[in-house]
Amino acid sequence: MTIVGVSSLNYEIDHIVNSRLPMTYIHSIKEAGGTPLVMPVINDEKYIDDVLNVIDGLIIPGGDDINPKYFNEKKSPFTKGIDDLLDAFQLKLVEKALQLDMPMLCICRGHQILNVCLNGSIYQDISEYEQGEDVIHDQLKQGYTYHDLVHEVYFKKHSILEALYGEKMMTNSFHHQILKRLGYGLEAIGHTRDGVIEAMRSFNHYFVISVQWHPERSPSQLPLFELFINACKKRKE
Repeated sequence: MTIVGVSSLNYEIDHIVNSRLPMTYIHSIKEAGGTPLVMPVINDEKYIDDVLNVIDGLIIPGGDDINPKYFNEKKSPFTKGIDDLLDAFQLKLVEKALQLDMPMLCICRGHQILNVCLNGSIYQDISEYEQGEDVIHDQLKQGYTYHDLVHEVYFKKHSILEALYGEKMMTNSFHHQILKRLGYGLEAIGHTRDGVIEAMRSFNHYFVISVQWHPERSPSQLPLFELFINACKKRKE
């Protein structure tokens, strides 16, 4: 059994904080041969250590924006949905997982959490980024459906994602923030036509991959989860 921990998110219902996670993550892990374990947001060091001792790999999912204090900026009017407890929990979780060299797949917000954890920074809104191409990055705001694939991601030659998908691939896109300065030890391995970093890896770790799009929302993206689960199995051996 290969146990994959997935950080949950906080969501308030009737003034009570609940743990939530879209089932698409659960289904993708299960389909790829893993056993999902959803982790509530408990920012306690012993709890985090105990969970990391149980799981074989870690997924940090999508969600709202990170508090810009973590990359030494003041909050802009564009930044929304800040959850300080979630930020502190996920940053500590990623930090400790990196120390353990645990296989990790970081998605959308997770892509940004990984970057910030390694002292990278973020554009608080894509409007701050000078782009020379018209590329769709927040498809629901532009009239596309949840299931549409709206732009191409071009993969770095000889990278792990080029080996998996080829030179380029159509993906979905649901974000308004993008990476600015890459964190320590991170390498960009996927871009859109306008230069936005859509995928990266850590060259200091066994298997740490992050993507800006949502692979769990597209059946064609299952190979990424299979690649991750296989890395978890091999690391466990």
